[in-house]
Amino acid sequence: MELQAITGQLNIVNGQVQAAVDPATGSPAAVPGLLAQAAPAKATRSRRRDFLFVHLTLSGQPEETAVLAQDLLDLVSRQFYQSTGSVTAALRQAITDANQRLLRLNLENSGPTHVGAISCAALHNGELFMLQAGEGLAFLGHNFGVERLPAQQPPQSTPLGRTAGLNVRYFHHRLQDGNLLLLADPRVANLTAEALTPALVDSDVEDGLAALQTAVSQQTARLLLIEFTSEDVGEAIAEFPTAAAVASPAAAFPPPVREGAAAPTAASLPRNAARPRTAVSANKLAAEVETGARKATAGAAFGLANFTDWLTEMLLRLRPPRQEEAEPTNWAIPAIIALVIPLLVAVIVTGVYLERGRVRRFAELKTEIGQNIGLADSAESPEQARAYYQQVLALADEADFLRAGDGEVARLRQQAMAELDQLDGVSRLQAQQLHEFTSDVVLTDVVLQDGFEGGIYTLDSNSNVYFHPTDESYMNTAGDPSQVVFKGKALGSHVVSNIVDMMWRPAGTAVTRAGLAMLDTSGALLTYFPNMEDTRVAPLGLSSVWQVPTAMSSFDERLYVLDPGAREIWKYFPDGDGFIIKDDEQVLALDPSADLNGAIDMDLYSEDGSLVLLYSDGRLRYYDTRSGRVQWDETDLLENGGLITPLVAPTTAQLIGKGLNASIFVADPGSGRIIQIARGGRVIAQYRATSETGTELFNHVQGFAIAEAPLRIFVTDGSKLYVATQE
Repeated sequence: MELQAITGQLNIVNGQVQAAVDPATGSPAAVPGLLAQAAPAKATRSRRRDFLFVHLTLSGQPEETAVLAQDLLDLVSRQFYQSTGSVTAALRQAITDANQRLLRLNLENSGPTHVGAISCAALHNGELFMLQAGEGLAFLGHNFGVERLPAQQPPQSTPLGRTAGLNVRYFHHRLQDGNLLLLADPRVANLTAEALTPALVDSDVEDGLAALQTAVSQQTARLLLIEFTSEDVGEAIAEFPTAAAVASPAAAFPPPVREGAAAPTAASLPRNAARPRTAVSANKLAAEVETGARKATAGAAFGLANFTDWLTEMLLRLRPPRQEEAEPTNWAIPAIIALVIPLLVAVIVTGVYLERGRVRRFAELKTEIGQNIGLADSAESPEQARAYYQQVLALADEADFLRAGDGEVARLRQQAMAELDQLDGVSRLQAQQLHEFTSDVVLTDVVLQDGFEGGIYTLDSNSNVYFHPTDESYMNTAGDPSQVVFKGKALGSHVVSNIVDMMWRPAGTAVTRAGLAMLDTSGALLTYFPNMEDTRVAPLGLSSVWQVPTAMSSFDERLYVLDPGAREIWKYFPDGDGFIIKDDEQVLALDPSADLNGAIDMDLYSEDGSLVLLYSDGRLRYYDTRSGRVQWDETDLLENGGLITPLVAPTTAQLIGKGLNASIFVADPGSGRIIQIARGGRVIAQYRATSETGTELFNHVQGFAIAEAPLRIFVTDGSKLYVATQE
């Protein structure tokens, strides 16, 4: 059965419970500023199953602000139940309208100004959505303890009715049967979670109201207590006395009115009805309670009891009742057991406390995530909002480590990712896994085979090269990958050493067959030709002076090797299947400011040989190789090229396409993006991708390949090969 709500209210002045009585009828009345309401008959379709709870505090004497408070509560209720869309949006609009009404009254009236604090919560399909403004305060009782909302006093707390802009705090929880929510008066902000544990943990409304009187002591407060239960409370409003006879009643909501059913009228709801109670067996309770501190403690207790029973039986067998002339007992086993028992008890107790700590930390993380989303929504600048959303992603990663697969954490992460995409002007792609190797394989590069047959090549950190057969779209694999080259493979007199880069080498004048070119740091270019499945070796001159060769590219069949260690780009000219060096053109001449010792990747444009050079610290340079000068750099991109967030920790860059369709793609795992830049130095698009598990895919990109029309980005992520596409 879906969760319903049972509420109780307390109005305490200087430690004395005040009776809220309707003078006309003598029956209990609502405490001013408190609202607990089921969906009215005229609620919109999306709100017909929702329950609304509001705690409103206004400055001034209660008798002076009672009418104003009721008007604001009516406005909040009307706006919430008439709004469509998400629950959060409806609550936010309701609070905003109340703030505007109070602000307008403060500006128009010459009397005293009234400002306030509000906590506005809604029960929707077993989930609790709550927004707070001003000094609004609430406490949520779980099976493992009490959670304070907010956990700490926020640094900025704009009261209701002071300005048009509000700092709204957002909270979301997936409720369990038996959870209790306390919407509290800001005047009792000194109460701790421990002091409220008797009222909100393992309690119900009747006992909770009595415990709240003790906790509040001699203070003044108006309190709304809600119990969430799956029990059948019937279609009656039930009243319960509390420890003091003058305490206000606890009311049980009728179930939400279904479509087509008539709403019960006030006359049809009998009073003083008994609240039905359902006995719950221990097995059912254990099955319903989510993995947490209570379940861990109960399991440990049962396990220890069973172990003790077994141990008693074993000791009786080892030492039966003494008989005359019995043989001496062997005490070795009892002695071992005596040593093992304390260790087992210590392990069990430690496990219980660790589990309690994990559950509590998980709840704290969810609260912090909600708070950061609320702060981001009300941030004054995009930079502040971006920082809050990035904090949400970091907290979500920690929450996943404690409890993987939580749906609510995944939803909040997706919300933060979508907002960051909007702030950064990023297009979101959806990823599909093509292949996964064993965990010891770390893929570092990926290359697409040209032609109508498709095919993908991948390189791992151990210099193994794999071929993945696919269809012509590259999207559908046609079998398991095969290994075409591996470290230590003998190719004639050459033994494969370390392969650091790959590229597709098209057929030309010097080489009549297209194939996969691989740069071997031992001083050779290896080319695998798929048509005959053979591999050729072309030695490269001056390899003895190479320092740290890291990348290669080609233009007009010439080969260029980036060597940051030697601070050079070596230049090789084609000569049949091999290459030669010209004495006067051994290296590519660039401006002295090129600073190649920090470069990590390069690529050349196939039509004019212009060069893109990428640095590990985020620098990006585009050179005219004929003059050796920079045409634009990363500063131009930030100032005039439309790049909002600079490159953080890029890994690779590629020049893709020809003519007007040519562009530069840069992978930046530091910011989780792949950026597309026109050759003229303007950002065309920025991409992020979501993996099948809902996490960011481009945060660990080492190598990527691009297929266009439509756009397909093939990336490596550890031992996995993915393709990311637009929806």
